Amino acid sequence: MILRRLKRLIYPPLSADAEKEVSIKLLYGLMYVTFTVAVLYRIIHPLISEKPKNVYYSFYIIPTAVILCHLLAKSGKVKLGAHLMIFLEWLALCIVSLREGGVYAISFSQFMIIIVLASLILGKAGALFYTLLSFFTGLVSIYLKSKGMIPAPNYPVGEWSVFIGNSVGLFMAWILMKFGLSGLSKIREELSRAQIDAKLGGITINLETKEVTLSKEYRIMLGDKTAKGAITMLMDQFLEKYVETEDKEKIIFTLSEGAKNFNDPSFSVEFIFKAKGDDGRTRYILAKGKYKDSIMGYGTGQDITEKHIAGEEIKASQELFSKVFKLSPYATSISNFEDGKYVDINDGFTELFGYTRDDVIGRTSVELGIWLNSAEREYFKEKIKRDGFLHNEEVIFRAKDGRMIQVEFSTRFAVIDGEARMINMVKDISSKKEAEELRILNNEISAQNELIARQKTELESTLEYLQKTQNQLILSEKMASLGQLVAGIAHEINNPIGVIRAANESVKSHFDRVLDRMQEAASVSENLDNEAKLEFQSLLKKGRAYQEIIPPKEVRAKTKILESRLKELGISEARNIAEGLIEAGLEAALEEFPKLFIGEKVHQIIQYALDEIQASRSSKLVDMSVDRTSKIVYALKNFSHFSNGGPKTPVNIRESIDTVLTIYQNQLKAGIEIIKEYDAGTSIVPGYSDDLLHVWTNLIYNAAQAMSFKGILKINVSTGKGKDHICIKISDNGPGIPEAIQERIFEPFFTTKAPGEGSGLGLDIAKRIVENHGGSIGFETSPQGTAFLVILPI
Repeated sequence: MILRRLKRLIYPPLSADAEKEVSIKLLYGLMYVTFTVAVLYRIIHPLISEKPKNVYYSFYIIPTAVILCHLLAKSGKVKLGAHLMIFLEWLALCIVSLREGGVYAISFSQFMIIIVLASLILGKAGALFYTLLSFFTGLVSIYLKSKGMIPAPNYPVGEWSVFIGNSVGLFMAWILMKFGLSGLSKIREELSRAQIDAKLGGITINLETKEVTLSKEYRIMLGDKTAKGAITMLMDQFLEKYVETEDKEKIIFTLSEGAKNFNDPSFSVEFIFKAKGDDGRTRYILAKGKYKDSIMGYGTGQDITEKHIAGEEIKASQELFSKVFKLSPYATSISNFEDGKYVDINDGFTELFGYTRDDVIGRTSVELGIWLNSAEREYFKEKIKRDGFLHNEEVIFRAKDGRMIQVEFSTRFAVIDGEARMINMVKDISSKKEAEELRILNNEISAQNELIARQKTELESTLEYLQKTQNQLILSEKMASLGQLVAGIAHEINNPIGVIRAANESVKSHFDRVLDRMQEAASVSENLDNEAKLEFQSLLKKGRAYQEIIPPKEVRAKTKILESRLKELGISEARNIAEGLIEAGLEAALEEFPKLFIGEKVHQIIQYALDEIQASRSSKLVDMSVDRTSKIVYALKNFSHFSNGGPKTPVNIRESIDTVLTIYQNQLKAGIEIIKEYDAGTSIVPGYSDDLLHVWTNLIYNAAQAMSFKGILKINVSTGKGKDHICIKISDNGPGIPEAIQERIFEPFFTTKAPGEGSGLGLDIAKRIVENHGGSIGFETSPQGTAFLVILPI
């Protein structure tokens, strides 16, 4: 125990701060060295010196300083101990120097060791202080010597005394450098280890030599576990080896833009890029940096793969939950766990229970009367506390109109925005008889679905056939055009199928309530006089005939106006009624059918009419979607058919061009306005339909690419003056064709597109096809756009 306490008392203090630990090591190194030197000097100097000193002041001052410094350091006052130690060391040298002749003394040169030590332990200010102090001490010694107040320098006869003095200085300088360098090495190692643990590395960029220097930590971050130091490589090598293809141009652009702002000290570059590691793993790197000047830039890169992927997954999960919640056909709601107050509901909730969002938010299901008794709700609440969820519990709920609904009730406990919530889902399981109209409609829908399935099979067969037609160079070019369509075709087919599915659900819901609707119809009929019945029939006829789809923003604006007018008439659920009338094109219903908005049953009459109109619109949507799908399949079938020569057949140019526009609708509809100017005259020419389709495909798609898929595409089909040929003009408002390449655009394998985007055969093949038909092709171009003119004989 005593020995342990003695060791703890003697050993230097420990510090978790690497910089402070280095200072402590330097300080104790100095203490050990100076203490040892003072003792040895006191012993050896009198033995070898021809003229020993009367008093060895350093033998008393230095050990005293070492003891005081150690006590201060152990009490946590390392800085104060360092000041005391260095000052007493300086004082000892000062006394020895003044006794041995001032600036001529060997000990005076050792002031440099004190200055170096002060720089390492006390910093710049300490070094400057002892530098000035030593300088003025030298001046004072010169003055005192001139006045005879200190002895003149006494050069020893022997050399051992000089050798010992200089050796002490050399030995102390070596010790200080050893401790200093070992401390700096430790700081570098700990800093490197911290960067590696934080998945962080340094990078410098030279825009003049186009070189990139990666630190050892940066290389380790990128998967090179054997990296021992920094590495310099060309920018192109760095991009090729470590950067994914899609981010290369972004990095080059960002670095170039950053270099333009090097004069702004507040400007910095920050971006995320996708990196390829030496270990084969893909990483997301957060790059930050600044420019020293217009050439040199420096910064860091940090591996944020886990954070990036987690963020993307959370974002996708939130978006998916929001879509599922809003689009769920079941009555779905979110409520507080503790007080049961509703936070949000979907449209399915309103449809099943009759409560609007304004009726529900901030109130509980007990307050609304949905639960028949609160005790039952408390029972399920305790069950949720125990199990964490409910699944398909059969319950009877009450709707706003008093109807009892047999439902399956499921809920799950969740923490949303830091609050305990319940996600509730209610499914109506009340049995209903199907009406004859519903069975007929279901049969029609089934037949239409079978038709779509057959068309889909035919489409898949056509695509499979197209994939096999790669035997010749021209056919390969045509297949390249088809490759541009795959995603668009799938989208175009899925859109009408989605519409059919949604319309089917609407019609099913309509006929599921056939018995209730019969009662509603009887009630409506009883509450209408003859004139009102005529207005009712007119309202139904007008609503069913309306086919337009109003944008949501316009619907909301008009609904708000009509809602206020309905509320003034005292009509319940005014918002839902107003929205239904606007979507059915009955914005002026109050003026056109005033008798329908008089009486106690206004809500029931108008809601019944809107349900009938919606069922009719859903049926028409099914017809339109089936027709749309048929057109797409027909167009693709025509597009994908390739001929191998043979006799020419009549080709309708307008239909041929419309086929291409139908196929490319998904790519063109977002940003391109299509203007078709078709002459009333004949548009039929003898030719090969599939070859001409390729000509229109190439010209139309080239025009779209030239405009970056944003602009005006104009197609003009007209009969020539002699009535013996047809002129087809396809023009765009892109930037035009540069004059330097205008003479080469019809050359085979000449292309201005990026690698992988074109083979350079498109216009060459189109020219050959037109000439094979006995026609000609040319173009006009300017900075305002380009127009290709094809002339074909009739």
